[in-house]
Amino acid sequence: MITIDLVVSFSIGGIIGFILKEIIGDRLARARALEAIHITEFNKAASKLREAFLPIHMALNPAQFALKEDLAIFLNNHFNGLRRAVLEFCDILGPKSKTAFLQAWYEYYCHQDQRNEKGVPFLEQYFCRGLSTEQEHQMKKLVQDRIEKILEFAKPK
Repeated sequence: MITIDLVVSFSIGGIIGFILKEIIGDRLARARALEAIHITEFNKAASKLREAFLPIHMALNPAQFALKEDLAIFLNNHFNGLRRAVLEFCDILGPKSKTAFLQAWYEYYCHQDQRNEKGVPFLEQYFCRGLSTEQEHQMKKLVQDRIEKILEFAKPK
């Protein structure tokens, strides 16, 4: 036999269940929306970073594009654009990724003994004037490898 106590208990249980479902569902929906926004922002910044490095990638392919100046001068001329893209991308990363990303960035542009946030750009390390063709190719390969380390962080999600 159904009693009033039983009806009240089922009603209270149903209300509590409904409230919990709404709270948990709302939190999950918000978490998913925030994650989607974060992914969108990451992909935008990653795209800008890859785009900033595009002229350098093209210049390092000697079969298609020959440099009119020394590699170090060319890289120095593109440095400020790269730095802007790096700083914007850096803001998107979490602490661990940010540290590893910045280490790759410092390896690219800082002197070997000053690879930290206070490092002064030392792109003269890629100076090619007076080098043999083989040494020049090795220098370009070194730059490509360092750029690839940076761009590993900018793969689309």
